[in-house]
Amino acid sequence: MAAAEDGTSPPRGRHRHRAQPRSSKPEPSQPEPSRPEPSRPEPSRPEPSQPEPSRPSPPVRAAVTAAQLPGEFGGPGGAIRPYTRPIVERAIVERATDGHAAGGKAADGQAAGGKVADGHAAGGKAAGGKAADGQAAGEGAANEQAFGEHAAGEQPAGEQANGHPNGRLAAAGIRSDTLPDWRPEPGIFDRPASTDAVPQARPARATEASAVLKRLLSARGWPLALVLAIQAVLSLRLVWNATAYIDEGLYLSVGHLELNHFLHHAAMPNVAGFMSGSPVVYPPLAALADDIGGLAGARLLSLAFMLIATVALHAVTRRLLSSRPAAFFAAALFAWLGTAQFLGAFATYDAMALMLLALATWLGVRAIELEDGLRYTLVCGAALCMAAADAAKYAAALFNPVVIVAVALAAWRADGRKVGLDTVGAMVLTAALPLTLGFDLAGSSYGQGITSTTLTRAEGTATVREVLDLSVHATGIIAVLAVLGAIVITARRPGWTTVLVAWALAGAVFLAPAEQARIHTLTSLFKHVGYGAWFACVIAGYLLAEFPALLARLSRTAGASASGARPRWALLAGTAAGAAVVLAAGAFGVTVANGQHDTWPDSRPMIADLSRLVRPTGIYLVEDPNVVTYYLRTKVPFGNIDDTYVFDYADPRTHKTLINDPAYADAIRHAYFAGIVLAFGDTFATDQLIVKDISQDNTYRLVNVVPYRDSYGPGQYQIWLRVSQPQRSEKSKRAGHRHRKR
Repeated sequence: MAAAEDGTSPPRGRHRHRAQPRSSKPEPSQPEPSRPEPSRPEPSRPEPSQPEPSRPSPPVRAAVTAAQLPGEFGGPGGAIRPYTRPIVERAIVERATDGHAAGGKAADGQAAGGKVADGHAAGGKAAGGKAADGQAAGEGAANEQAFGEHAAGEQPAGEQANGHPNGRLAAAGIRSDTLPDWRPEPGIFDRPASTDAVPQARPARATEASAVLKRLLSARGWPLALVLAIQAVLSLRLVWNATAYIDEGLYLSVGHLELNHFLHHAAMPNVAGFMSGSPVVYPPLAALADDIGGLAGARLLSLAFMLIATVALHAVTRRLLSSRPAAFFAAALFAWLGTAQFLGAFATYDAMALMLLALATWLGVRAIELEDGLRYTLVCGAALCMAAADAAKYAAALFNPVVIVAVALAAWRADGRKVGLDTVGAMVLTAALPLTLGFDLAGSSYGQGITSTTLTRAEGTATVREVLDLSVHATGIIAVLAVLGAIVITARRPGWTTVLVAWALAGAVFLAPAEQARIHTLTSLFKHVGYGAWFACVIAGYLLAEFPALLARLSRTAGASASGARPRWALLAGTAAGAAVVLAAGAFGVTVANGQHDTWPDSRPMIADLSRLVRPTGIYLVEDPNVVTYYLRTKVPFGNIDDTYVFDYADPRTHKTLINDPAYADAIRHAYFAGIVLAFGDTFATDQLIVKDISQDNTYRLVNVVPYRDSYGPGQYQIWLRVSQPQRSEKSKRAGHRHRKR
């Protein structure tokens, strides 16, 4: 980009301006009445005032280019680097104060003491241009600011500024935002001021309506509170709507076993070998909640985790994009998504793992604005949260690269390559240390569980088309919005680090579908796509917040401003369009969550019948074993329940170990089970073979049939009891006990 004095566009700062040809008679521009006048520094030794960390002081814009500033401030082609923005602003103030702004002579006739004019040549002449408050000199100068535009300058790798690496000016002690401020400036959607007539005052009603709308958009607390309240209501309606699912029963049962083992030194079965998460992370917490409030208490714990994840998403979006509207839209999209509604009423480790990933991302992004000591403390805390998420659910490690890349690129964008690479190293090492130590201390059973449930999970029979259909049904709208948002960011050329952050976050929504399409399984896909949707909602929210700016730009392109039409309609129409998209996605999410919550039957009638028939010493074969172990844990030991997914049995005569179908047939022939409960659901084929084995022997009789209905249609539980009590030897005991791998 050439310098401004060559007749081309001025450097781009937090908002982009269109260059205008110089005029022999510059016209005064309209000041913004609400903008405060910059404080007057001392003429002898101007000292830059330190801005408040939480609310930077408003920038003073003057017709000064990057070519006129020291080398450490200017970027490639004369652009002002975004991360040096606060320093550049103060440099402009100093130069304007000394009477050197834009070529020599300060406006307003060199007032005594060195006073910079606030956008007007009120009493004097400007020799080569005037120091204007956010407006370029020249006839017909109009702001080309758009909601979401930012500078294109990037810091060259390894560059040092003023003796300090990565362009940081230690003497100033000033830190910039993570990314450029993309919030709309006051009056951005107003019609440009006329150059040949004095602007007339706007109607009071229009001005009042605009002020109210801006006040609502800039409100800090209630928009997020509204999102959280609606999210809570959407999930609460599902909390008491169904009995425990098989996964919920497993983790709650294991949690109670862990608590008994810790408090009363009770025997602990080897459950880590078939669980897809550590049995000591989420299950004990869920068991405590279950002791307090039952199944609803455990589900409310998941709701609390999901609410925290939404708050973290709002904070991450606001800090990455410097836009509260984008943060609002991102939080609303995720909170009202079908997967978020479902996970908020589902007592498994998924909500906890997602919350920890969200917390890790927020800590990493928040650390960028701090000094080195506290910064790396938060970065290490983010890595520990990421490691805890991996321990809670092994599949969460699929999204570790997204967290690391997003945080590292944001740090690179703010402070240069060295800080970005240091952030990567700190996060990887800090996360790897506890995971490695925990794996070594846990024993081989954890390795077996990680391998069988995550690393080398058995391939299913689902086609790629089925995986994609379910993914599109669950999070398709988020994927489309995120990709479009990443395209918009790329088209605006904000810098390669910003573009990579956008695509990394948008691409996260495709990780789970790609992985499960590889192994051809639909198991847990509906839950896993919610992880990627959390990251993608950052960019999807940005796109919805950009609707007003896109409409305003289209109106300028069509010549609406020249014909007298007010582009304020773009603010109203764009905001309404974004809200409509969010509401439509939330309404569709309700149907998605309802459909997923109806995939398992109401087991209360079956549990009521079975509770009168079971004995503590009996061995029972149940299709949904973990539902029985949860509800009847005080009547039947956890190890006395077998399932119809995986089973092995040692023949008492031949001592040969049989697996699955032959094992079921041989165990039934020897009356091994005290009772059998079949639902003819996920293991329909196996259930049919078991019924055939029962019909060939008179050892079992059908005592009850319990009808049920789920999303697949009507069905029935069949409860069979043993009619004789055969003599059992020690040799007839089963060689092992297995549960479904999930």
